[in-house]
Amino acid sequence: MSAPATIDDRREAERQKYLALGKRTDGRYGSSNHGRRAMVSVLLRQPRFVVDFGCGSNDFIHELRRRGADGLGIDFADDRADILAPMHAVPLAAGIADVVTSFDALEHLLPEDIDSALAEMRRVARPGAAFVLSISTRPSRITAHGDNLHPTVRPRSWWLERIARVGQVERGSPYIEGVFNA
Repeated sequence: MSAPATIDDRREAERQKYLALGKRTDGRYGSSNHGRRAMVSVLLRQPRFVVDFGCGSNDFIHELRRRGADGLGIDFADDRADILAPMHAVPLAAGIADVVTSFDALEHLLPEDIDSALAEMRRVARPGAAFVLSISTRPSRITAHGDNLHPTVRPRSWWLERIARVGQVERGSPYIEGVFNA
């Protein structure tokens, strides 16, 4: 089978992987809240509103709501998200989030979409808003349609350089935390 020709075709091929995974019943994919360990970091920032990019089953936002904060989860394939949309084109107003999160999601994007997704995160953030991210730097152990789920496997330094284009990293372990540029 030949590779999809256009970027939109490639994006749709990636989306189809996750739709196929969502139909699996073996519990191997999408069964954990990748951001649960970051909850304290996020809540210490006393956010009024959080936007979680690549939320998957939206567990992080649901837990955040149980703890008295509010937010929205965005995902391009999981209908449990509050908003179904790709991370590079989010249908939200600018400047609404006090904290932007993304847990083990950016590596699932095509390399061509990384910079625009990070720019979208910055766009939806209020001036001085924080970010809390986790990014895998290795191939996924799970495949769909015979393909790895991480089309953007890059070293940590590559990711930090891209994040530095939109914000200042304050802490890099275990989560990449910082504030967005004005």
